[in-house]
Amino acid sequence: MQKQEIYRLLTTRQFQQAEQSAITYLTAAPRDCNVRVMLGIALREQSKVEPAFKAFQTAATHCPQSVAAVEGAAETAFQLHEPQAKNLVLQAIKLRPTDQTGYAMLGAIDALTGDCSGAVENYAKAPNLVRGNIPALRQYGECLISLDQPAAAVPLFTQLLALADTSENRTALAYAQDAAKDRPAALSTLQPLLGMDSRDSSAFLLAAQIAEADNDTPKAVEWFRKALELNPQNITAYLDFSVVCFNHGAFKVGVDFMTLGIKQLPKEARLYLARGVLEEQMTQMDAALSDFEEAHRLDPQLSFAEDAMGMLFSQKHDPAAAIAIFARQSQLHPDDALLQYLYAEALSEAANGDEKLNDKALITARRAVKLEPAYLPAHDLLCVLLMRSKDFEGVVAQAHEALKIDPYDEAAIYQELLAEHKLKHADKAALLVKQLENAKAHNQQGHTKYALQEAPPATPAH
Repeated sequence: MQKQEIYRLLTTRQFQQAEQSAITYLTAAPRDCNVRVMLGIALREQSKVEPAFKAFQTAATHCPQSVAAVEGAAETAFQLHEPQAKNLVLQAIKLRPTDQTGYAMLGAIDALTGDCSGAVENYAKAPNLVRGNIPALRQYGECLISLDQPAAAVPLFTQLLALADTSENRTALAYAQDAAKDRPAALSTLQPLLGMDSRDSSAFLLAAQIAEADNDTPKAVEWFRKALELNPQNITAYLDFSVVCFNHGAFKVGVDFMTLGIKQLPKEARLYLARGVLEEQMTQMDAALSDFEEAHRLDPQLSFAEDAMGMLFSQKHDPAAAIAIFARQSQLHPDDALLQYLYAEALSEAANGDEKLNDKALITARRAVKLEPAYLPAHDLLCVLLMRSKDFEGVVAQAHEALKIDPYDEAAIYQELLAEHKLKHADKAALLVKQLENAKAHNQQGHTKYALQEAPPATPAH
């Protein structure tokens, strides 16, 4: 009769009375799993989640086949982020394998612990619970992005935006659309955040990145400036803008912006490194070396800072210093493709007819290409080194690899032309002469169209 009374109190939502009755009953029958579960329910309904978990956990321990006990323990452990939550959820799934609740909780646990593969797999088994659940949609979508499945994330972020039209959710959808190669849709999604009164720096930054990828450099520059005006401590905006300036030869503009960034973030090593790279392009060697040294001092793990110093020593005609730095760094970072390329370049410059150094440069350049097959300068350097080694067939093959990346790569076309001349392939050489002329015309047109004008940086908002 007392058990029925506890049940009646629960059904009539008299949770405090149900709690007291259950505690009294369990004093005499502590192993009664049904009453222990009812105690857990009474406590949970009063938001006493921690004691509720203990009640459910005790019931599940005594009665591991009790669905109510195991599911109650799993749900409250999940709420409390208890370490045993995942095992309890798996136990609940074994008892009720068709119930989506367990898979949804498992997906959330996996997402929170960084297991995106598990999160995606489990969320996919709980579509009814994911739909309409803002945290689940966000975690599911973010994990798909991290697994390089942006197209699958787009519908999830679309649902998320429909549920909560916030700047964060709109930018997340636009990011997924951009990553899925649908730039028009991404810009359309961002449009409400790009008005005159908008204060969302991250939206302008993403719009700038999309515009630059679409070769709309003037618009990209406008949006980069706006992003930095709204958030003058946005390190990503500075670094991305430095790349745009580098690519378009606007080195002075880039230096001015990096100087502005350093005033805002004086301990950010990457800004000194970026400014140094731009200064080096302006042949301001002393200023560049000073910035590289400061970058290395602030962050010794930023390997490229020391690599860049080696590059400058090389350009100052101190190849021995360059090679010494690169040799040391290549041992510390054997999987750094850029470092291997720079090392190969330093060896190449120092070779000057030395076959041993040229052979070493060749080995290092091959390593760089293997580590990063899409890195065009490494292919171009490898063509030059193969040409020196009189491996003309190798030059042609490597040039073809480079031209798959950029069909207008003048360096690769020129080296292939030289190799075909050496191979006495006159017809092929004649075609390559025409191909080189077309590449020069194309590249000159692109450079003129997208050249950045030098202008003072925007004044940041305070």
